[in-house]
Amino acid sequence: MADFLVAAPPYSGRSGGIMVLHELCTALNMIGHRAGVAFIVEGSQDSQGFKFGHSAERHLHAPDGIFFDYFSGRSAKEIASFVSNSVAIYPDIVRGNPLGGCSYVTYVLGVPKFEIIAPFILTFSTLYTEKADGHLFKPFLSPYMTDTGSSHWTTRPLSLTYIGKGSEYLECHVVPGTVLVERDWPRDKAQLGALLRCCKYFISWDCVSATNFDAVMCGAVPVLMHDLQIPRAQLALGELGPRCPIQDHLETVLRDVRTTPPNITEIDHALDASRNKARVYLDNWLANVAGVASEIIRKL
Repeated sequence: MADFLVAAPPYSGRSGGIMVLHELCTALNMIGHRAGVAFIVEGSQDSQGFKFGHSAERHLHAPDGIFFDYFSGRSAKEIASFVSNSVAIYPDIVRGNPLGGCSYVTYVLGVPKFEIIAPFILTFSTLYTEKADGHLFKPFLSPYMTDTGSSHWTTRPLSLTYIGKGSEYLECHVVPGTVLVERDWPRDKAQLGALLRCCKYFISWDCVSATNFDAVMCGAVPVLMHDLQIPRAQLALGELGPRCPIQDHLETVLRDVRTTPPNITEIDHALDASRNKARVYLDNWLANVAGVASEIIRKL
């Protein structure tokens, strides 16, 4: 068994990257390691200058999350000893090993903005980097994201536009005939799920957002608007492929979101396949974490 220190911002259900870091901390504790959280409180990908804090306040951690408390009631020397003897796990926005752990892992949670150099490179998706020592993917299947009780997507009255991180890549706009979903609206997952169960097309400018998959879980059809993050055809090869064949009729859909393409059965099969893949990954999450942890310990 080993000690780990996961560097992460305070928990937020609106960021898949933050969620998976906290889930990783919980999983490491569940399989017998000691893993704590070092909260990122200052710094940015561009300027670096990261500073860290620690706290046992429950609202900063994942709901029902498990973390090793390496600081409460301990001296500064004891805390420093735990940190220096731990393997630090950083999101890819952090360069190097600013916590000073005995070694470190960089967890690539998105398409990297700079070259990743680390003793152990872990990637959330095989699409993000070919230069990785391990792969650890986890879908987030909220109980609020379900198509139970909803009508088939072809009969739904509403289509939605989502911009998210898409504005970092190109000029985005609300597709005519749709309602804009924003990163802070609806305010919670329950309301977002209720909206997505009424949604026919989820037109997304952020082609790698976890919200796209929330739409799939609610029975809506994702429509990806560009190839500037990861090409849409390449996304089909990722963890939650296959490519949703709505793209074959993209121009028709964008002209009038009330239209329904002719390949309904093909689209339904693609949605079902993605949902089934997600459930397999979720069922194997702890086993996959255990395998990656063993590889980290072996290599480092």
